[in-house]
Amino acid sequence: MSKGHGLYLSNNQWSMDMRSFGRRFVTGLVAAFCGFVAAAGPGQAEEKSRLDEILGRGKLIVGVSSESPPFGFVDDKGELVGFDIDVARLIAKATFGDPTRVEFVRQSAAQRWPNAQNGTIDFGAQTTTIYADRAQRVAFTRNYIDGGIVLIVRKDAPFKTLDDLNKPNVTIANLTTPTQEERAKRLFPQAKLQTFDGIASQFNSVKLGRAQAAQLDAPVAAWYVKSNPDMRVMETRLTDVVNTGLFMKPGDFRLWQYLDLVVSEMTGGYLFAEYSAIYEKWFGEKPKNAKWYLNNN
Repeated sequence: MSKGHGLYLSNNQWSMDMRSFGRRFVTGLVAAFCGFVAAAGPGQAEEKSRLDEILGRGKLIVGVSSESPPFGFVDDKGELVGFDIDVARLIAKATFGDPTRVEFVRQSAAQRWPNAQNGTIDFGAQTTTIYADRAQRVAFTRNYIDGGIVLIVRKDAPFKTLDDLNKPNVTIANLTTPTQEERAKRLFPQAKLQTFDGIASQFNSVKLGRAQAAQLDAPVAAWYVKSNPDMRVMETRLTDVVNTGLFMKPGDFRLWQYLDLVVSEMTGGYLFAEYSAIYEKWFGEKPKNAKWYLNNN
């Protein structure tokens, strides 16, 4: 016998009541869903994904930077090149079998979110760090390259620790960003600060001896050191390792799922060999295979 709220029911009665309740519950859910579909109107219940549009037009439209070497910049021949450019071409190759089926939209950092939200681009590949506040505006794939801030100094400089740089006779070169300025003032309150609009100017200040150290993103620093053997990256990082993802308009699960899968295959699947060649081309070293790394650490 089952007991509840002062009423006694036989096992058969309990089973029948539960089956009846289950039928009414499912019927109610179906009716509610049908009502939602009807309220949505024709064509809104199954909204077409941006992925369908991409496959129909036969090319990707990708937002990139043209002023952020080595991720996206204009070379001496006037051509748009960089790590993010090659990653976008690899995605085009995976999608269409042709790496040339991609149109690039050159955009500033401030244009990234509006261009993703209003549909100007399919997605962005623009060395964009994943932060929670940014994920409230755009959707991100998983990480396709590690980031994080390091210090670059001349190879013959005596600096080994952060304390070695916190001196009145040391100058730190920063970009015109509140984050770098705050970090420099917090970590090196006794040092002098220089501020630049571009990474190239920031780097050259150290190379020419006008500043003793510069804050750079780790992959950018690796690229500069590859081409400048008289420079080195200090071992102590200024931030933790951060994730960098492709970004797109939120709400399109099918497009996000597709791009996230492609990124997964680039960093630890059948596209890894091609991704690895791109990585080594720009940074002078091979990347870690994400799947291997997870299984061996």
